[in-house]
Amino acid sequence: MAYLDSPCKGICHNRKFDGVLMCCGCLRYPKEIEEWFHMTDYQRHQVLKALPQRNPKQWRLMNPNQEFPNDDNVKV
Repeated sequence: MAYLDSPCKGICHNRKFDGVLMCCGCLRYPKEIEEWFHMTDYQRHQVLKALPQRNPKQWRLMNPNQEFPNDDNVKV
């Protein structure tokens, strides 16, 4: 299975969005960042798939050249 790259944007800063602590760059939870390199590709895929829905406005800001995923076009 191919290795999935980290979604890190290099601007790591944790803050609360709707009361939930996550990185404002990649939208991962602190535990996901910590465990990223120990996850299976399947687990990484599940995290990547969930990121846009965690904070759509922030995701669009950090990914201006990507189409916002929906059920029809989810690609990781």
